[in-house]
Amino acid sequence: MKTVYSLVFFIILMNPVFGAFDYPARGAKNAGLGNSDIASTTALDGFLMNPALSINSSVFYGALNYFQIFNLKDLRYANGIVSFPFKSVGIGLGVEDFGNELYSENQITLNISRLFYNEHLSVGLSLQYYHISVQNYGSSDALGVTVGVRYRALSNTQIAAVVENFNQPSLNGHSEEIPQRVQIGLQFKPVESLITYIKVQKDSWYKPATCLGLEYQLFHNLGIYSGYSTLATIPSFGIELNMFKIDINYGLQYHFDLGPTHFIGIAFSQ
Repeated sequence: MKTVYSLVFFIILMNPVFGAFDYPARGAKNAGLGNSDIASTTALDGFLMNPALSINSSVFYGALNYFQIFNLKDLRYANGIVSFPFKSVGIGLGVEDFGNELYSENQITLNISRLFYNEHLSVGLSLQYYHISVQNYGSSDALGVTVGVRYRALSNTQIAAVVENFNQPSLNGHSEEIPQRVQIGLQFKPVESLITYIKVQKDSWYKPATCLGLEYQLFHNLGIYSGYSTLATIPSFGIELNMFKIDINYGLQYHFDLGPTHFIGIAFSQ
């Protein structure tokens, strides 16, 4: 019964904020940056946000991320991510799982990206398989296609654009159940230790939202970051520690009515 109450709570209060397959973040660092880093040149798991970003991986990269939305165990999310270079392209694979035994969402992402125009332009394509299951009510699946680009306008400025699920996939005949949106983003690096991000997105079913992010490298192996999203008026922050080729990230997003969501991520790169 407690599980049922938690699901009802989620459906009533979260529906205006997140829909199916629309999570507060894909990773701990992404969460701390307020989901703003779609033009990132450093995010090795970024292809889940922008298909063009798997080109960031010059070596093999693997990561695990976990969080419980508003600390509710029945609203848990976990993913596994790998990305690596292959000849002249970047390859990414992501597996995501959300929910519990009553209600669950599963997503598999296959990604490829490549550089053009003297490495100024990165273009990426992702195929997403969506599967949703509700106990005693069956299941449904769909296939989405997302495209993304990132362009180096200046030596310290990157511009990005993403069209998510442009083929309008639907679950049980309802296309609004899967995010369909256009996103535009900017990365600006005024000095070596500081990176700023901004993203504007428009979902087919909701008003535009703006996300801001700030990343600062305190030491060579320690960084801090912060962000803000107007989607649900959510501030965020996080910290990253790198030791022996292992990255440990902690992120926090705070909803003023529903409370905090804690994110933890661990990654390895060769």
